[in-house]
Amino acid sequence: MSSEIEGAGLIVAAVALPVAAAFGAGWLAWQAGKLLIDANAAVDRGIQEKQRQLREAEEQRKLTAQAGCQQLKAMCSGVLAELEADGSYPAEAAELRWQIEQLDGGSSSEDTVSIESRNQAGLALLERVVSRRERLRSVKAEGLYSGMSVADLMDDLRLAAAAAEISETRGQNVCAADPAVLERVKLNRRLSEVSAQVMTALEFVADLAENYGLSQANNAWFQSCFNGVDGRIRALCAPSVSNAAMKKGIQSLEEMMSQYDMLYPSLEQEKQKLSALYPVYAGAARALGEPVRRLKHFKSASALEEALGRLERRAQRAKECAEIYQKLGPAAYMCYAWDEELRAMGYTVHTRKQIKEMIHFRPERARLGEAEMPFYQWSEGAATQLYRIAPECDLQLIVHPDGSITMQTIAVQEAKGQVVEAQKHHCSAIRAIHERLRENWFILYNSEETAPAESVCSVEAWLSARDNVWAQQAAESRETAGVRENVRKTEEKVMHR
Repeated sequence: MSSEIEGAGLIVAAVALPVAAAFGAGWLAWQAGKLLIDANAAVDRGIQEKQRQLREAEEQRKLTAQAGCQQLKAMCSGVLAELEADGSYPAEAAELRWQIEQLDGGSSSEDTVSIESRNQAGLALLERVVSRRERLRSVKAEGLYSGMSVADLMDDLRLAAAAAEISETRGQNVCAADPAVLERVKLNRRLSEVSAQVMTALEFVADLAENYGLSQANNAWFQSCFNGVDGRIRALCAPSVSNAAMKKGIQSLEEMMSQYDMLYPSLEQEKQKLSALYPVYAGAARALGEPVRRLKHFKSASALEEALGRLERRAQRAKECAEIYQKLGPAAYMCYAWDEELRAMGYTVHTRKQIKEMIHFRPERARLGEAEMPFYQWSEGAATQLYRIAPECDLQLIVHPDGSITMQTIAVQEAKGQVVEAQKHHCSAIRAIHERLRENWFILYNSEETAPAESVCSVEAWLSARDNVWAQQAAESRETAGVRENVRKTEEKVMHR
């Protein structure tokens, strides 16, 4: 801090403007208990899930095709290894090597139909090779499917492909289908339905966590409930999963969603309440000059209502200040607030006699209409006052028309060390004074030091400064008095003649 400080001041809207303009209509409605919570504002979950189900079904079909591709490659590799070890079937081995290359050549961006077509061609080749050598049916696959027989994995692929074909043709050939395939079709449909529900729930939870906040208890429940659910769904799309295992996995997901459905209504209601209350809170906080916290900070509607209750108590004090502001106007209100807080901090205001003895000039009182203010007129529109902050140090406060202030300490004794200590003490108190102005008068300041606390300005230096309005006025007054005295003496000489 410093012995000279400048700061820009702002009177908050809650004091300077009418309540409706400062706080908004939402605040008035909330105070009157008439704030509307629109329960219909939430998007219908059923609509969301229906729209999403088609996307989930297509995504799961692609996951099945991609898993089938990996499964087919593992089978081909197992059979190829057996053929190469035997060495008697070079033509079949060459075909399988080519097929593996084709399977490796796909990309994640490839469309589902292309993957399925390549899988079908690979499966047909593998069936032809295996049908010629019956013993190859018992060969074990490699990689992720190590330990599983080629024959069983081929059956799985056929089942998945048949179910996908029925889904693609919208069930036109359903009568001719194997019962296991029909069951797979129904399971695929159930999986896409529950997956759509899960994804919609995850989006809702993510929105809560990102924008609204989650209580610790709710967050822990969601973590335990949904953690790893993407992997569980992906695993159920693999062709190697049996109908029984798939059914069990889907039931687990459906039970999880049943638990979520019991909690969802209260969460949705809480979300809508937060959405309605937050604009009221944010508008009130800005009007009162308070920091505006993000919505997710509050975690619950009750926490937000507690914050609104605190703001309501602050608004009552702002109402009292607004009444003073309406009587005094901006500049006089600033002067009044500064004077009150400097006195409360132990600063003693100078009397008019003390000021006259200091500057050898009788300053004019600043005026509010016809009434005199406790401050003195400084430059045009600016008011000032002097305070004693220590026996060896005074303080001049100037309040400018725009609400900004200038403060300067003035050494009234030659004890420089004591003066510097007094100035340092004053500088350390500036933050507390600003906080009191914010808390008690709703005036916000942003100060900047323009001279260090170690810089000492004597009364003589202060009076000789170019920007000292009083010193200029005193010099003009003495000059005018001298002219008048000379005129008077001249007139007396003429009369005596």
